[in-house]
Amino acid sequence: IEMKAEAPGAIDEALDEVPEDIFPFFEIPIDRDCRGFVIAIAGNAETGGAAAKIRTGGVTPGAFPTSRDVAAFLHACIGAQVPFKATAGLHHPVRAEHALTYEPGSARSVMHGFLNLFMAASLTRFARLDLATTQAVLDETDPAAFRFTDDGASWRNRTIDIVSLSRSRETFALGFGSCSFDEPVADLRTLGLL
Repeated sequence: IEMKAEAPGAIDEALDEVPEDIFPFFEIPIDRDCRGFVIAIAGNAETGGAAAKIRTGGVTPGAFPTSRDVAAFLHACIGAQVPFKATAGLHHPVRAEHALTYEPGSARSVMHGFLNLFMAASLTRFARLDLATTQAVLDETDPAAFRFTDDGASWRNRTIDIVSLSRSRETFALGFGSCSFDEPVADLRTLGLL
């Protein structure tokens, strides 16, 4: 189940009501210090009982958080050992400007890439990137900066082995949602990754 939390205390209140067999994701605001929200989730994340959710876009340019805010969110989740998932705006693998809807003349904005997000999350967790380097991974616009082999993945000169990458996916960066199935798949094929 997904819920929005406007205050850290709302997370504890909601968890008192959520049945134990339902796994909650709390969408938290990241345009300000999100550590209090993440800490509120952490007490339940330790037992596998809750996770954070980040909204990474929408249908207006203002709906996209800054890379710095996303990086701060990742660092907060790593610090508190809270897993997360991401939704909205992740239609494309690598950060670039795209139309925000399928309507003719749609507004355009720079969208976060899902490869950027998952590489930033995994490298930050296992290679202990600082905030500025995490943000640099999120800001990357060159698809060639991301490389994948049978042994692992890399962004520029930073690498992560396949075991750590798998652990990140299973226990930290749990997944992402996109309004489109075709765009992510088509883009990955264009990049030669599928």
